[in-house]
Order: sequence, then structure tokens, then C-alpha cells
Amino acid sequence: MSWRFWQPALRREVEEEIAFHLEMRTRDLITDGFSPEAARLEARRRLGDIDAMRRHLLTLGRERNRTMHRTEWLAELWQDLAYGFRTLARNPGFTAVALLTLGIGIGGTTAIFSAVNAVVLRPLPVPEVHRVMLVSEYSGGRLGNVSVGNLVDWQAANAARPVFSELGAIDWVNLTLSGTEPERLLGARVTADYFRALRVAPLAGRVFTPDEDVPGGPKVVVLGHRLWQRRFAGDPAIVRQTIPLNGQAYTVIGIMPASFDFSTGTEALWVPAAFTAEQRAQHDEHYLTVYGRLAEGVSMAAAESMLKEVQRVLSKRYPDANGNNTVRLQPMMQQYVGDARGQLLLILGAVGLVLLIACANVANLLLARGAARARELAIRASIGAGKGRIVRQLLAESGALAVAAAAVGIVVAWAVIRTLVAAAPPGVPRLEQAGLDLPTLGFAFLMTGTSTLLFGLAPALRAAGSNLQGVLRTGQARSSSGKRDWLRQGLVSAEVALALMLLVGATLLVRTAIHLQQMDPGFLPQGVLTGRLALPAEKYQSPEELQRAFERVLAELAAAPGVRRAALATQVPMGPGGGDNGLIPEGKALDHTNAVGSRLRIVSPGYLATMGIPLMLGRDFGPDDRAGATRVMLVNEALAARLFPGENPIGKRVACCEGEPADPRWKTVVGVAGNVRSSGPTEEVQPEFFLPIAQTPDVAWNWIGRAMNLVARTDGDPMVVAPSLREAVRRLDPSLPIFRLETMESTLATSLAPVRFRTALLGALAATGLLLALVGIYGVIAYVVTRRRREIGVRMALGASTGNVLRLVVGQGLRPVLVGIGVGTVGALAATRLVSSWLRGVSPTDPATFIGVAMVIVAVGSVASLIPARRATKVSALEAIRSDG
Repeated sequence: MSWRFWQPALRREVEEEIAFHLEMRTRDLITDGFSPEAARLEARRRLGDIDAMRRHLLTLGRERNRTMHRTEWLAELWQDLAYGFRTLARNPGFTAVALLTLGIGIGGTTAIFSAVNAVVLRPLPVPEVHRVMLVSEYSGGRLGNVSVGNLVDWQAANAARPVFSELGAIDWVNLTLSGTEPERLLGARVTADYFRALRVAPLAGRVFTPDEDVPGGPKVVVLGHRLWQRRFAGDPAIVRQTIPLNGQAYTVIGIMPASFDFSTGTEALWVPAAFTAEQRAQHDEHYLTVYGRLAEGVSMAAAESMLKEVQRVLSKRYPDANGNNTVRLQPMMQQYVGDARGQLLLILGAVGLVLLIACANVANLLLARGAARARELAIRASIGAGKGRIVRQLLAESGALAVAAAAVGIVVAWAVIRTLVAAAPPGVPRLEQAGLDLPTLGFAFLMTGTSTLLFGLAPALRAAGSNLQGVLRTGQARSSSGKRDWLRQGLVSAEVALALMLLVGATLLVRTAIHLQQMDPGFLPQGVLTGRLALPAEKYQSPEELQRAFERVLAELAAAPGVRRAALATQVPMGPGGGDNGLIPEGKALDHTNAVGSRLRIVSPGYLATMGIPLMLGRDFGPDDRAGATRVMLVNEALAARLFPGENPIGKRVACCEGEPADPRWKTVVGVAGNVRSSGPTEEVQPEFFLPIAQTPDVAWNWIGRAMNLVARTDGDPMVVAPSLREAVRRLDPSLPIFRLETMESTLATSLAPVRFRTALLGALAATGLLLALVGIYGVIAYVVTRRRREIGVRMALGASTGNVLRLVVGQGLRPVLVGIGVGTVGALAATRLVSSWLRGVSPTDPATFIGVAMVIVAVGSVASLIPARRATKVSALEAIRSDG
């Protein structure tokens, strides 16, 4: 009760207290000889400032009453909660259904929030990470990497007009760590400013200094925490010791902390970039990822504007290398999270719909329970409990149910998190860090409080607002005409609408997965084994040495038992490697505006046949396509259509837009290969061209990291020839590992893993929502049948058939279902736009999907209505008429 309602009583109490003291003091003074009038005046004088005393007493009284009110409220709340728990214990059936329903909703929502928190919400362990920017070249709506020459010019401009405190770069490379078991590791060459830009202190030792980031500088390396733990058993003494990398001794100078391992796919170690003078002058090889820390007081827009000015000058100075490239800045956190942010937030929204369905279900259960407790509530009202007090009691009971459901939900969340982390496809950053931490538990309790209001408030208000005096007179709560069932019917409609939205989304994803599974990737993955081999520059310096080494390994692999064909390629479908080039057909100006962007593949003769890629026109590479002979190339159908629309490309010549006009290095198209979905079935076909390994430009060996893929087609299980592949590499160099050894079937399956994961997750949520909706429909119809037993009995006594009763009850049950389908269809038409980027081969508004889902829900609603309807027809008419129902 607010103090405004008891303030008049408090004022009377204070006035009476002051009057009492005045009267007692006056009597004492009269006894001492004062006249009554003088005694009253003297008593008032001795009491002092009565107005100040009144204000002080009022303040004390208000505080006392607040304390008493708070104590009384807490005592009543405790009594209500204790009563609520006892009530739940006395109704095990209701409690089990409600706890399971609500626990699934709270647990699922909490588990997905844990993933969102780990991946999206939790900041990277980088001081002031909001000031760290990914600095990229930008052209044609795509972010691109940066050339060393452009980075050097950016750094010079930044030194003259500082907008970044540090501007560092990283280039991912593969490094071989020798030992008893040679291991190929993902490493990185970084500039000295890279670690300074991120400002993450090493766990032990130190990071590079500018003096070490120079050509011919000391061979030093910084280890990642995972590699340090796995390969060196976490021994801190490894600092200042040497380890063999790429056949050379590198001194370990530092170890980064575990927090610096941003993701499971992060680099394992770092070495200085040490760019040579030739590299620093190079503007047309764009392979660096650049990070900059904004200077104090400099905005992202101001830094981007300054670099754009510099880039405009570089584009004019080096038009062939830079074209119309500009600069784009992106916060590091946004770049790091990438597509995972939208996907996880969308799944969190989906699981939130499941929670809403669960809350609607429990609300319906509470409505039925409230009707059954009408007499109890009426008795409470008759002995003095107001409607507010009854609402508070019922909400407290709902709170008790929610608290118990939260305990179930935490167990569910723990299991879901473990399953989620184990089943998630690779590439979701930091997902392994998801768990029941304090933010996640806080979210669980927030969901508990929210769900208490969602499922408890409406039933409590309805129960307290019933005609309780009428209940005492009649002994029951009636809803004869069904007019007050709008709330229960509305909750069922809401459940159906939410379930339909989930089912439509899940069905679209299932159809997408089926479409992608049946899609032709453009090659034959069955029976193909691939492995990647990289040759260190320290041992294999010249292009001739590199080519001879790869061809030697290829010859041994081709001769191995079980190998039908073997080939080399810089990149296999869905694998690393390769590069991009702009190609210009003969007859057009050698200008970047005429260039067609395409992906480069350097291959050995027979690669197409080994991979099962069809040759559509012309011929494949042969032994005569060697250095000094006519330069040749193969193009895929997509590139042929772009370069020579409507023409036969065989015999046509093509040049790279990066070439000098005086020497365009023309290449003749000798064959057209079939299109391959090199980025996976979910991506569109891209223009591609192939060059023979014997005509590889010298500079291209640096582009491809001196690495090639060995491809073997076998007659049986491809993994059977894996030992032969390892032995062929061992004969060439025992210190070199073969890595990324896998079958093309497994590679193809891995590329579809994100699709399967999303489909399975949303499908499970949709199935849960449909099951909860089924329970909700059943509960409403069962309640209606119970309330209408007498009416049904009268109908049957007057001659209504079983079929008539079934049609009546099922029809009444389907009305809210049909309303829910209508509302859910509108919601689904809007919601499916959120998953449109995931869909392939099916429209977000596919009519067949919407109609099919609606029919499924009608069937489910019919079954849920039919069960209690059949039960009603089995009660004898006489028994139903005599009952109180």
C-alpha cells in the first residue's frame, strides 16, 4: 500500500502524540502553581518548535510504516511462494508438463544466448578494440587485400598526417615445423606495428622490434598459446631456444596469451615480414591484411578520408596496379565476427519464438487451473482478500513454477551448449567459449522473470476478475456461452502462428539442403584424394627447382598401386590456394576497365580428367606446352561467355590486365572446361582459367606460396593410397609434411556442413514448436469438452450422433488453428526474407512450402482436437446431464 493512503492516519497519530505531551506538561505546570492559561503557554514554549517536531515525527512514522509494509510484503511473498511450491507438488501431472514445456523454452533460449554472447557480444581481448580498424582496398563492392607498396605509401602519409597511432599488416603463410613428425602450421608474417596496433602483451618474452623487421634480420618467432601447449607442453623455457622452421633455426622470443587465440583457425606462430626493397616498391600484388589503431580523437570517417586521398594519388600513379581502388575501413570486431553475427541472432530469434510458444502453452494450462480453483479463490475473497492480493498470490505461484522451470532450463541449456559446440561447422569464431558463465546465468534468470509475466499475468488477472460471489452461490465458474474463451483461443492462435513461422523457415532450409545435395558440383568427387605440399624457399629457390620437385612427386604418385590418374593444381574445388587476375581479350584496350575478373588455376596435364571435369571444347594441356612454347590456357564456360560472348573461344588470345602494353604476354585459348562450383555448392560459378605448370610465370610461385595440391583418382577407397602419397613426399624430402590430406567427398561434405547445421537446428526448433502447439490445442479442446459435458450430453440425449459431436468439437478446435495459420502466414512472408541469403533453389515465398506447412498444422490440429472429442462421445448422456460440468 502506498504511503498516500495511510498518510492521514499517520498525521492523526502525530497530532495526538504532540497533544498528549502538551497536556501532560500543562498538568505538571498547573500542579507547580501556574494558572491553566499560563501553564498551556509555558508547556508550548518548553516543547520548542512544534512544526519542526511534527515534520520529524512524520518522517519517522513514514519510515516505520515503509519498513512494516516491506516486511509484511516479503512475508506474504514467501508464504505465496511456499504455497506455490506445495501446490506444484500436489499436482505432479500439471507440474511435469509445465516444467518440461517452460524448461525447454528457457533452456534453448539460454543456450543460444550463450553462443551469441561468446561470438558476438563479448569483446575481443584487445584494449580499446573499437579503435582498431581493418583497412582494405575497395573496388566493385568488394573488400580486397593491400599491396606492400600501397601500405608503405599509406604509412608515409600517416607519418606526415597522423590518423593512426599504428598501421601494421599480416600475411598468412604455411610454415613447416620439423622434428620427429614434420608438421605444417598456419603461420603469419607480420610487420612490427601489427602487435603494437593490437596492444596485446605477450604471456612470456616479447614481440618483434622494428630492428628485427628488416631483410636479413635475425630469425625470430613468436608462438601462439595453443601451439606452445600442444607441441612444447607449455614449457616457458622454450623462450630464447631455437626451433626448426622451413629448414632454418628460429629463436623463440615470445609466447602470446591464450586470449590472443581469437578462434580455432587462428595462426599458430608469427615471424617478421621483413619486406625487401623490391617488395616495398611493388604495388600490383595485393595480399596483405592491414590493421590500424585510430589515433586519439580521430574518427573512423576522418582516417578513411585521409587514406582515400592517398589512394586516389596511387591509382593515378599506378593505374594498372590499383585501377579505381579506393579505401574502406571496418571495425575489427565487425570483420572478425562476420556472417556469424546475423546467423546466430536469427537463430536466437527463432528459439525466442519457441519460448513464446512455451509461455502461451503454460498460460493456457494456468487458465484451466484457474477455472478449477474458482471456488478456492472465491473463499479467499469472501474472507477479505482483495483482487490485488489474489493477483499477487497467483503471480507468486507462477514465479515458483518459473523458478523450478529455470532449474530445468539450465540443465537443458548445458546439454544444448555441449551439443551445439560439438556439432557446429568449423569457422564460427570463439564458439567453443560458450558456456554457463555469469552473463548466461543472468540471462536465464531474466528469461525466468519475463516468462513469469508472459504466462502468469493474464491467467491471474482473469481468475481475480471472475464473478467470485457467483461462484460461491453456484459452486462453479461458468462460461456458458464461451464468450470468455477468447483468451484461450487467442493463445492457441498465437502458438499456431509462431509454429507456422518456424516450420516454413525450416522447410525452406530442408529444401535448400536437398537441392544442394543433388546439385552437380561440376566434377566427380568419388574416389579422389587430395593433399597439399609446400616447398620452402630456403631449399627450393628457382622456379625450375620447384617444378622439377613437384613433377618428381607427381610421377611417383602416378605409379603407386591403386592410382588410376594423378595431377597437380594450385587449387582444388573448395580448397586453399589459387589467385585472381583480370583478363582482357585481344581486340580491346589493355586497360583495367576492360578486364574480366577470374580465378587462376595452375595445373599439370591431365588435371581435368583426374578431377572428372568435362572438356567441353578443344584440347587439354599436353607435354608440348612447356616454357618457350606458345603460351596457352584453358578457360571455363563462364569465362568464355564473358570474354567471347556468342563466339568460339578456341584460338582466341587473352592477356592479363596487369601486363605491360608493350609486352602483354598473350595466351592462346586451346580448350574450354566445364563449370565447377569451386567455392562450394552454395556459391555461384565464377570465371576461371587454367595455366600449364610448365609455363608458370616465375613471379606466380610467390603468389601461390610455392604450394601445390597433389590429386589422385583411385579405383576404390581413396584413403588407401594415402600412405603412397606420404611416401612419395618422403622420398623427395623427409622434413616436408603432406597436409590437408582428405577425400573430395569429405571436402564437399564439409562445404555443406553450415547448411546442414542451420537446417538441423531450425528444424529441431520447428519440431519443438509444433509439438508444443499440439499440446496447446489439445489442452484447450480438452478443457472445452470438460466444461461442455452437460451440453454434449443433452445433444446426445436429443439424438445427436457421435459423428455430429465429433464434427462440432473438432470444428471448434480448428477455428483458432485457422486464425493462427492466417496470422502466421503473414508473419512468415515477412520473416523468410531474413533467411533468403541462405536459400538455394527455392523462393522465400514458395507457395508449395506455405501450403504444405498449413496442411500439416491443420492435420495436427485435427488430431489434437479429435482425441478429447472421442473421449466426450464415450460418456453416457445420462451421466453427463447429472454431472456438474
